[in-house]
Amino acid sequence: MMPGGSWPVPDMNAWNGTALPLSRCATMATHDIDAVHAHMSAMFCRHDLHIEGGLPPIAFRHNQASLRSVTFNATDYGNPYGRVVVAIPPMEQLYLVQFSLAGRAQITQGSDSFTLEQGQMCVLGSNSRIRQVFDEGYKHFTVKIPKSDLETVLMQELGFRPGELHFSPQPVRLEGAAASFAHMIRTICDDIDLGLPGYSHPRTCGSIEDTLKRLLLAAVPHNHSDLFNGSAHGPAPFYVRRVEEYIRAHAEEPISLAELIEVSGVSARSLHAGFRRFRDTTPMGYLKNHRLAMARKSLKAGAQHGVSVTNVALACGFTHLSKFARDYHERYGERPSDTLRAM
Repeated sequence: MMPGGSWPVPDMNAWNGTALPLSRCATMATHDIDAVHAHMSAMFCRHDLHIEGGLPPIAFRHNQASLRSVTFNATDYGNPYGRVVVAIPPMEQLYLVQFSLAGRAQITQGSDSFTLEQGQMCVLGSNSRIRQVFDEGYKHFTVKIPKSDLETVLMQELGFRPGELHFSPQPVRLEGAAASFAHMIRTICDDIDLGLPGYSHPRTCGSIEDTLKRLLLAAVPHNHSDLFNGSAHGPAPFYVRRVEEYIRAHAEEPISLAELIEVSGVSARSLHAGFRRFRDTTPMGYLKNHRLAMARKSLKAGAQHGVSVTNVALACGFTHLSKFARDYHERYGERPSDTLRAM
């Protein structure tokens, strides 16, 4: 509590587009578009920046604060008319989590295009080029996170390195885990605005960063979401991870339990116990679930390419089509053909 017994109160206008968060952490305010370009390239990455619709006066503001490797950025290009266009080359080393505070942004990432509006967030950063067009009056908040940090957290949670991480390029509404992620960011930044020192303490900022990274992995779909959102029992032993890696590499081929036992290097009893404890299933159950996930992904994408349920099932390692249909319905609550037609 503050002197006099009152609780510290953050600026209620900081997040509704009226003001700008992190007012105590201003890093630049300028009317020079060239200075803006140089500054933002240094803060994030090299990119192209220009204004469409003439050369309107701007009143650029950028506020920034950091924990360790994570940085928080509140930005207002301050253009009363015209549109700001930002073209970003592929970002291989970092992710940008972006929120709209006021106005809208038209974003193209690779072959995906969408509008980011208030009440939404998206993750930018892939091997594709990114183009953003900010409407007049647009204000946004961006969290910069090193890609290697997220992949390290993912490996710690799963107990093995699952491969390169790729987030869905589509915006996510601030609901569920996404709302928790956004609320935690707001709490941190409000405390920084109030001058509270808790998030600068060397014993706290690292664990706070890790929590933010885990919330982001839970909030935005990615190519390892099925594994990350599964049961957590601590890091799995080497023989479980070895079998999982083998299954992911050979799932479309015939695989027997005897083969998995041989790959694991332990007894059948130990292998079953390890999967029961750390994955809540059996080795063959894990294989079936992985194949079903492969089949669902193929069915969702298959309507555009004229595939059939039979072709998908066989390509994913299923040999008994009636059993595949039954297992698929039990897991997803719909028939494979329903998934295919829905797309």
